[in-house]
Amino acid sequence: MSVNPNDLALLAVMRRYFLVKDEVNVLKARLEAARKDVAEEISRFYDPRTNATHAEDILTWHRLRKEMDELMSLAATWGRGGNIETQELASEASAEPAAANIPSFLDVRPSLD
Repeated sequence: MSVNPNDLALLAVMRRYFLVKDEVNVLKARLEAARKDVAEEISRFYDPRTNATHAEDILTWHRLRKEMDELMSLAATWGRGGNIETQELASEASAEPAAANIPSFLDVRPSLD
């Protein structure tokens, strides 16, 4: 079986997608537990402007969800026969300094064992 660089890029995209998805689920569970503890309505709790205590987690959740959408878009491009090998995520192009130590999904090389 021959695997080309574009196929390896898809494997890396999907690996990153599921890592981010797991992180989103953990973060969402933590936020939802905190919301229930304070018995706050959903719209007020999840507004980072009114919830300074959890604002960083809320913004992180939104950033990660956006990354998941971008990763799925890359997978869809691959599925339509497009080349995703050299594409960069918008979130990587505008990465904040705090996110600088998050590895690019293309840096992940899947094992074919």
